[in-house]
Amino acid sequence: LKAKARWSRWQEELSLVRHEMGWTINWFNYHQNKWNRRWQQATRPGHQAYAYQQVLIWGRFSHDAEKTFNECELKP
Repeated sequence: LKAKARWSRWQEELSLVRHEMGWTINWFNYHQNKWNRRWQQATRPGHQAYAYQQVLIWGRFSHDAEKTFNECELKP
């Protein structure tokens, strides 16, 4: 009975972690798109440079997370 309960909790945790991995990538993509819009709308060179830097940073976060999560053994 204890083993079944542990197994059940583990399966639930595994499901949550898999979903959190997807949510993390979506969060990074959201911020990348937000900063991309700001970059396109910026009128001053300094604002454009900062916004574009943010686009690159959030894009890198997304890329790195996706790469790391795909290498992970938690995939279904």
